[in-house]
Amino acid sequence: MRAWGIFLLTLLFFLPSLSTADDSRPARELYTALNALRLDGSAIYAIPAGSRIELRRGDVQITLEEGRIGFFSAIEGRVTGAVFSGRAHILAVPRDPVEKQQLALFTGAPILDQSVTSAYFRFTDGTDAELLRQFRSAGISAHDDLNFVSRWDAILPGFNPLHSLRILSELLTENIHPYFYAAMEGLSTGPFDLVFDTQREEPVFLGQAHKAQNDSFYDVWVSYRLPDSESYIPSFRPVSYSLDTKIQPDMTLSASAALRIRAVTGGERFLPLQLSRDLQIKSVTLGGQSLEFFQNEGMSAQQRESQGNDVLAVILPVAPKKDDEVLLTFEYSGKVIRDSGNGVFFVDARENWFPHIGGAADFALYEITMRWPRKLKLAATGTKLDEKEEGEFRIGHWKTETPAAVAGFNLGEYAFASVAGTSYSVDVYANRQLEMALERRIHSPEDDFGESIAIAHRSAAGSSLSLPSTQPSPADALKHLAREIDSSIHFYEGYAGPFPFRQLAVSQIPGTFGQGWPGLLYLSTYSFLPAAAQEQAGLSTASQEHFSELVPFHEVAHQWWGNVVGWPSYRDQWIDEALANYFALLFADSQKTPDRKMHIWLERYRNRLEEKLRDSQLAAADIGSLALGSRLSSSKAPDGFEILIYSKGSWTIHMIREMLRQPGSKNPDARFQAFLKNLFVKYSYKGLSTEDLLHELNAVMTPAMDLDGNHTMEWFIEDWVRGVGIPHYYAEYAARRTERGFQVKGKLYQSRVPHGFVASVPIYSAGGVFLGRVIAGGAETQFHFNAAADPGKLQIDPHMTLLCVVDKEKPKAAQN
Repeated sequence: MRAWGIFLLTLLFFLPSLSTADDSRPARELYTALNALRLDGSAIYAIPAGSRIELRRGDVQITLEEGRIGFFSAIEGRVTGAVFSGRAHILAVPRDPVEKQQLALFTGAPILDQSVTSAYFRFTDGTDAELLRQFRSAGISAHDDLNFVSRWDAILPGFNPLHSLRILSELLTENIHPYFYAAMEGLSTGPFDLVFDTQREEPVFLGQAHKAQNDSFYDVWVSYRLPDSESYIPSFRPVSYSLDTKIQPDMTLSASAALRIRAVTGGERFLPLQLSRDLQIKSVTLGGQSLEFFQNEGMSAQQRESQGNDVLAVILPVAPKKDDEVLLTFEYSGKVIRDSGNGVFFVDARENWFPHIGGAADFALYEITMRWPRKLKLAATGTKLDEKEEGEFRIGHWKTETPAAVAGFNLGEYAFASVAGTSYSVDVYANRQLEMALERRIHSPEDDFGESIAIAHRSAAGSSLSLPSTQPSPADALKHLAREIDSSIHFYEGYAGPFPFRQLAVSQIPGTFGQGWPGLLYLSTYSFLPAAAQEQAGLSTASQEHFSELVPFHEVAHQWWGNVVGWPSYRDQWIDEALANYFALLFADSQKTPDRKMHIWLERYRNRLEEKLRDSQLAAADIGSLALGSRLSSSKAPDGFEILIYSKGSWTIHMIREMLRQPGSKNPDARFQAFLKNLFVKYSYKGLSTEDLLHELNAVMTPAMDLDGNHTMEWFIEDWVRGVGIPHYYAEYAARRTERGFQVKGKLYQSRVPHGFVASVPIYSAGGVFLGRVIAGGAETQFHFNAAADPGKLQIDPHMTLLCVVDKEKPKAAQN
């Protein structure tokens, strides 16, 4: 999977907007002045009890009821902040049901109705003028308060640097995108953040930093667009990357990157990029001119490790006009490769080892030159054009023939095997020895890892431990894995069209996760090991099947879904991840094994969704909707993304397939395959959104899929993508003999899902005869069927075409 959803959310949170140009002072000087801002001692106002000084931002209202407020000193003639102590109130009422559900998950209520004791405000939207107008109307005037000023001035140095780049961006632009931020101290919630920014795709944002289970999280309470608000348009898009990188024997990386960007909107000088916090920029130039840049400013090495956010900001000397292209050159170095022992290396920065702009729907061309120690082998994104030796180094050259959203590399003391396909090759790289952490695990097995494909940054390297020479070798699986990967590609071509790359490099990586980059896979060592070694390492049967049957082929499927068809926002990532995972299930199901795998995995996923979260009565299915994407992982559910996206996401694709199936035909999946091939062709090198998916479903829907009678699949998207929960069903019925056979009458009870949830529920006789479908549209739905023979005990969806749970007892609410 790709793990940049959280980063993009963070980027938009801290660097969301830009506003009026000022070229009179260097950016560094402005930045230093912003860090040093303090209160204006002549602008302190006492708000008397009973006052109602109000600020409304979107759906959120802040009321200052009593206390003191002080404004920052002006910079460049503008006031950009204020602080408040006293009694205030915030009222936030999200309009979207899912956002209300999320707010209730974190705060206990679907609205935020909270008393506040203090607040730190930053703004570029004229908040100061708005407040001053209200003060004049209320007869409130400024006065001196040295205690108030000194108290807050002691605190501001810790707050200001977090916002200085954000404000700086506004001082350097020709465009206007008002921004408002408030850090507030809630009486019952503790500190939380409010953002209202028209530059964000979702202007309204509430959230809170939280610690749980010895880890730090940022819980997003709500984030949404307002009706009729304009869509966010990024200021710049990538055009091409030319990367020239050298890896020293000690694994230090030094590089030069030439990035060509296009100005989408024009008028912007502030360029935000992504770069690993472990890499340090030496220079940024444009046509030989050195540019100002900001990277983890004012932090020690220890602070960069714990607090760095992988964000780099470059200040352009002149704002480009719309559609102008600019070529920037970056020189940088650092360590993003860890030695896991025994010649096994771990590349920490797989997506931000070079200055990168944009997300999963921003495609560009790549040309990569790599220099690395001669004893190692290296795999990279793109078609390899050449490789040669030069002294103690190897030099390789790769180039993408089609645009890509990201590029990566991997290296190690690899053994190598290759399988040639009709128009591509599968090249597999594996270490001859295990990483030390896995050696230790094999000798001292711990608890099972579980069944999810882990987030990319969750990995482990261990301490030194020697083993007998009879230890398993990942290299033993080279040829077998190459053939299996090739077989999966042939299988997937029947569902998505020809393989989109000329080469696929499959490389081993320490840890318990997989990732699929364009033409390059990172696969866990566990996927290279035989079952006996996996069992020796403490993996359960289910986890062994996970690493052997799903992980490699999930990442292969990402070559189509994720690397050619991208996602435009975090709310749409579920589509690529769910398709990739479902493809892996389809491939596993196609293999000649004693039993079919599809139903086994679907049942595991359903059971997982029904499990209660640790230390909670909340079922995993109730964490949130698929459309929440990266927000699903939180202090409430650290593994929420993996649980929901892979489990419920796979079921969602499965239900689409089942609705399009034509049982009894020569190829029952013909419509499903045609649907997917059309998606791939239509959205190649673009982002596929949930709205796009709905549009394409509407084009292929059958009359039986029109549950609402309005010729749209909106009901399906609302139920399964934007909705929360899994429906539970219980049937109450009686069969009566008639002249023509038997008449079955009864009620189908639906529970555990929101009101308005609709589903087509298939009913079968005890002997497996299909009786009909019940369109469940509420808590109770009456039904009647005619049967030729006594149906016996009715079966609800025995063939697993619908994600649901069949209860043994009538719902308590229906018993009253």
